[in-house]
Amino acid sequence: MKKETEVWLSIAKEDYKNMHAMEESQSLRGAVLFAQQCAEKIIKAYITEYGTQPPRKIHHLEKLVEDARLDVREIGNPPLADLSKAYGWARYPDLSNSHFKSMAEIEPLLSIAKQVYSWVSIKLRTV
Repeated sequence: MKKETEVWLSIAKEDYKNMHAMEESQSLRGAVLFAQQCAEKIIKAYITEYGTQPPRKIHHLEKLVEDARLDVREIGNPPLADLSKAYGWARYPDLSNSHFKSMAEIEPLLSIAKQVYSWVSIKLRTV
């Protein structure tokens, strides 16, 4: 594995742990922020390892998955755009307060991140 891939993986793993910590502490904004970030960084690790170009400096998961040539239908085609949009909301207090009112509301977003993280992690080990 490339050293740069290992750096992306390390940061993705840290963000994954932070997502869980924020989830446990009921920090809705923080959980969503780290959910998107762990998914983004694990995809960027995949692009770094198997792509021909460095990953783009963007936050749109759906575009990064296309760049990686990963087929999200393998995991049921989760709505990546929802998590990308929520990341934008998480960065602004007025938007996060109006969009993230309960753990039940953000659980689908966290589920997307967990699914993507696990899926790409397995691909990185087996491809």
